Amino acid sequence: MADPADANDIGPIGEALQRLARGTTHDLASLLNDVEVHTKIKNTRVTFHCHCLKIDGNGRPRVADLVAAIADYVLDYAVPRTAIQEALAAYNSANRSTAPLMRLREEANSLFTDLTNSGEGGELLLFVLAETVLRLPQLLCKMDLKTNSRMHIHGADGLHAGVDPEKGHLLLYWGESKLHKGAVEAIRECFASIAPMLKSSGETGQARRDMQLLSRHADLADDALTEALKTYLNPRHVHFNKLEFCGLCLAGFDSGAYPVPPEISKQDEVVQIIFEGLPTWKEAIERRVGAEELTDFAFHVICVPFPSVEDFRLRLLHHLGLS
Repeated sequence: MADPADANDIGPIGEALQRLARGTTHDLASLLNDVEVHTKIKNTRVTFHCHCLKIDGNGRPRVADLVAAIADYVLDYAVPRTAIQEALAAYNSANRSTAPLMRLREEANSLFTDLTNSGEGGELLLFVLAETVLRLPQLLCKMDLKTNSRMHIHGADGLHAGVDPEKGHLLLYWGESKLHKGAVEAIRECFASIAPMLKSSGETGQARRDMQLLSRHADLADDALTEALKTYLNPRHVHFNKLEFCGLCLAGFDSGAYPVPPEISKQDEVVQIIFEGLPTWKEAIERRVGAEELTDFAFHVICVPFPSVEDFRLRLLHHLGLS
């Protein structure tokens, strides 16, 4: 790759970031139904997405299968790319052993908390959707920086990146996920958590700490891209003026749209019920953007209605061997 640090065009960085994104847009296609995607919310710079669970042939929401699918990404989410590359190199050597990869998987699992009220399921789902659907790769592996598995991540739940080729900007997405019984509650807490990080411009509080961590521990496994990224993070470099802070939010909540008991061939009805709730959720998002004074910031906001967020949490803990 040409040295993007010396280029006025953001294109090479955008292409490199696209190559970094893990998975494909089809990875969750059999599990999540697109209710509405890539729509704009009035009076904001929010791009709105809503995905609901698909129903299997017996009318059951595929919660367990979604848990298994996102758990496949635990290694990508929790372990730095360089460590994964070293394990893959060991496999491709004369040794041909998967033992280093298995050790990394165990290490990744151990970083998750066993607390039943943990929001780490939402954080993992946000990571998978950001990488596979939005093609926004994670820049910093914050799970790897935890010193205690029972400690939650401080600051943003994730730091992802994209580009705006028209403006020539590097887009730094501060991620936040919330799982609550109510949709409006989840949306409110998402924006309340992310507002201080966006409005501080990385100059104060936990946002400043995240910027420092990103400058020191950016996980790109690409020296040229890492050096280019650091020029945008450096307030004394001219590229800093082309760094744009953005928000990436996931709100997961309970929904009565799913059939209880399960009913065969109810997918269209589930989607229709959820679709009818979209105006309420969009209005809540518009209100929170205004209340938190975030109208100048671009967002991706993803809503995911579940039969039960508590069930989703517990299934993930069980799948990871933590309960």
